[in-house]
Amino acid sequence: MKKPIVLLLLLFCINIFNYAQNLCYIDPELQQLINQKSDDLISVNIILKSQIDVNKLSSRTQRFSDRDAKNDAVLKEFKKFSEASQSDVLSVLQAETRSNKVRDINCHWITNMINCELAGDVVYQLAQHPDIIAITYNKLEYMLFNEEAKEVEATRGMTENIKKINADVAWNWGYTGEGVLVSILDTGVNINHVDLKDHLWDGGEEYPNHGYNTYENSHDVSDGFNHGTHCAGIICGDGTSGTQIGMAPDATIMCIKVMDNGGAGNANSVCSGIEFAIEHGADILNMSLGFPNASNSTREALRQTYEKALEAGVAIITAVGNDG
Repeated sequence: MKKPIVLLLLLFCINIFNYAQNLCYIDPELQQLINQKSDDLISVNIILKSQIDVNKLSSRTQRFSDRDAKNDAVLKEFKKFSEASQSDVLSVLQAETRSNKVRDINCHWITNMINCELAGDVVYQLAQHPDIIAITYNKLEYMLFNEEAKEVEATRGMTENIKKINADVAWNWGYTGEGVLVSILDTGVNINHVDLKDHLWDGGEEYPNHGYNTYENSHDVSDGFNHGTHCAGIICGDGTSGTQIGMAPDATIMCIKVMDNGGAGNANSVCSGIEFAIEHGADILNMSLGFPNASNSTREALRQTYEKALEAGVAIITAVGNDG
């Protein structure tokens, strides 16, 4: 008699485990907002369980000898995969737009994530979907930790940071950043600064300000905080003003504003900025920012984003010590 009972208990435990594995994680802060704002739409990030196998993709794209051809092939695979895996969730969201319970749907191909604004009852509906691993609050956060802009005295010639790492020696070897496009995801860039204006990406008529504002979905990349301009100067400030601070004085910069003028941004604006940069040919992404209170799900989604960027031939340089 004991053996059947033990087997039943074992099956019960396995079923409970499988059920728990399939449960969608709802961010506690999102849950609190749903409880407080039953009728308001809330900005969320819907993170899908399905993720493209980067290792298998890499083995398929090794046949490309041309870097640009390989990167184009990788991007097409990412977009094809996300479009297919997101279609079912999108059909639910689009149906709910008719009842004004969902709006502003943004699909991300590099994270396999959907951002939108939706009502609380739609969150619970989506939480039953087998391919949604997490629904998190797309929280607006201050992303520069305790950094503050400070006035400094102008100096003539090279600053100590260049000499300390022997950047000038590398220039003599021919490594000046020429031909390298660095995308700066930050608070914007002062595109009229004399040390930077000769180093701006040519986005043509479509992008007249040498980049894009993914925080506000506009062409305004002006820097009201001066942090992005500061980072741009460290990268390629060429000394026209009299002070040379740039490590790669011949590099080109793409200006992507992912934060507001107070230094606040969210996962959606940052992911949109990463996708824009990769789609428009950036070689390197500079992100001197961070998510101070990111959930494990958001951290994992961002980790996968960086892995996929590398697979597309793009290096992401991210600050890790700005909080001291």
